[in-house]
This record gives sequence, C-alpha cells and structure tokens, in this order.
Amino acid sequence: MALAAATAGCAAPEERPPPALTEPALAALIDALPLAEATGVVVAVGDIADCQRLEQARATADIAAAVLAAAPDGLVITLGDHAYPNGAREELARCYGPTWGGLNAVTYPSPGNHDYETENAAPYFAYFVHYARDPAARSRGYYAFERFGWHFVSLNSQLPLERGSAQLAWLEAELAHAASECTLAYWHHPLSSSGWHGLSPWDAGRDAADAWARLWAFGAELVVNGHEHFYERFEPQTPDLEPHPRGIRQIIAGTGGAELMPAVRKRRNSVFVHEGYGVLVLALRPGAYQWAFVGVDGTILDRSPAAMPCHAPERADAYRSGGAPTSAGLGASTPSPPGSSPGATPSPRLTW
Repeated sequence: MALAAATAGCAAPEERPPPALTEPALAALIDALPLAEATGVVVAVGDIADCQRLEQARATADIAAAVLAAAPDGLVITLGDHAYPNGAREELARCYGPTWGGLNAVTYPSPGNHDYETENAAPYFAYFVHYARDPAARSRGYYAFERFGWHFVSLNSQLPLERGSAQLAWLEAELAHAASECTLAYWHHPLSSSGWHGLSPWDAGRDAADAWARLWAFGAELVVNGHEHFYERFEPQTPDLEPHPRGIRQIIAGTGGAELMPAVRKRRNSVFVHEGYGVLVLALRPGAYQWAFVGVDGTILDRSPAAMPCHAPERADAYRSGGAPTSAGLGASTPSPPGSSPGATPSPRLTW
C-alpha cells in the first residue's frame, strides 16, 4: 500500500484470515527472494502472537519457516512483544509456542513493553533459548553477536538508553570493538514512525536518540524496530532525522500477528508503508545487504532495488576525542518524562 493511501484515515486496517499458501506458491516466493547471493539470511518481525488472532501469527511463521528452510544457516531476530496481552508464561506457551516457537533455537530476541507486563519480563527471558546460551545477555537484557560478516546489536528499549546509562556505555564500547564492517541494530521502540506511537513525546522511542547518535558515529547500516503494527521503511537518515546518503536506514516490522494499527501522520524520510501482516527478509553478505518485505499471501511488497553497500564510519573519532558529530543536534539527550530524575536507578519503561 502506498504511503498516501495508508495515511488517508485513522481507522485500524481491516483484517482478513490469511490465505493458506500452496507449496508451488512458497517455491515461487523463495525463487523471487535474493537468497542465493547472500552469505546469510535474517527474518525480522515484532508484535507477534495475539491469542485472539493466532491465524495471523501462524501465517507469518509459515513464511519465516519457508525462508529459513531455503537458507538453513539463517536466523530470526524478533523486535519485541512476543505474546499478548501480557507476555505471561501461559501466553508464550499457548500462543507464541504453536506459531513461532519452532524457530526458538535460531531466534535472537529483543524485548518489548508487553513482554515486561509480567514479572519484569521473567517469562520472556526464560522462554528464549538464546538467554540460556548467553547468561550475560540475560543479566543485562541486551547483547551483540557476529554473523555473516555483520555485527548485530540487540538493545532493550525497556531499559534506559539515554546518555549516562549503562546500556549506552556498553553500546559505545561494543561498537568501538566490532570486527565486522556492517552493523545492524534492533530493538522495540522506533525513534521515528508514522503511527500513533510516533506522535507521543513520551513514547520510549524518543529515548533512542543517543543510541542512534552512537550507531551513526560508528557507521551502522540498519536499525530495525517493531512497536507500530505496520511495516514502514525510511530513507537513510541521521539521528536528528536529516536525510543523508550515508545515514542509517530504519525499517519497522511490527507485523508478526498482533492487531494491526494505522499509519496516521507521515514522518520525514518515510518512503513506504504497508498496513498488513508479513515478515522482513534481509539477505546479507560482507559489505552489502538487500531487503524484502513479504506479505502473508507470499507477495513481495517492498524490496531493495539492488544490493546496498555498507559504508565506513566517518564520525567515531569525534566521540573518542570527547567532541560531537557535526550533524545539528546529534547526540543531544531527549527530555525525560515527568517524574523521572537524572541519575535515578534504571527501571523498565512504562509505555502502552
């Protein structure tokens, strides 16, 4: 759906039962994706298993499973809000498990606000096997890893990300020692979006500006988020949302199965919105990437025109020398919500 059509009204998009894809349709989809040229394939999605509409989550999981069957070394990154409404243990078992649970062994998750609705996200951390493999990631709530010649960073936007936070200090150190040329960072709350959350000055996405500044300084390529229940792609941009040919490309894919939400106001640099279910497929190789957003009917709704090259960092030395990057407002902290205080003990964000 074109952006103009997507933003024409504010009503929730109409939901219909997803079609059952035939084996020939899945085979045609796999042939149309740029998998053969990739060193590794990543399926990304957030806002996944709503117990009231499991057929939607099952449909997106079927697409993901077909893609990963064709790319057996591939992996899943999740963008938060795995089981609705509260991320409870029984919701993960009853709703996420029968849909996306079969991909748990290859899933590298990040949490969302609904995951934190229950026991400080204890069921979430207990469910995903990645945290059993990486106890340090479980204790922190965020982590990084290297695959396919790429550096992956999974952040936790339920914990402080502003200047002075432990997570931001960890991120800067992690980026400074990354072995790969290309970096992909992912978390739940987007810095900018064309949905209702993008209109709120107190949404946790506003707290991601400092993380964006560090990622920009060290030459990150991609930021992938959920939270908004639609698909949206932005042109490369700086942390203060200025278009830039060597900026970070942000993609939102909160389309895993939860109730869809409308795009309500176009944000700067937003170039494509689709209000429907699907998964983001990333075909990666050292130095380059391609993307495709696949709807549950097997249609490729958005894709890169060609392999996009990674770029070298330009501004990392500004941080090492104590200065600031040249883009206006870069690295400036966003205001804290009422009732917060600088230096307070880190606590999970409370967002809707």
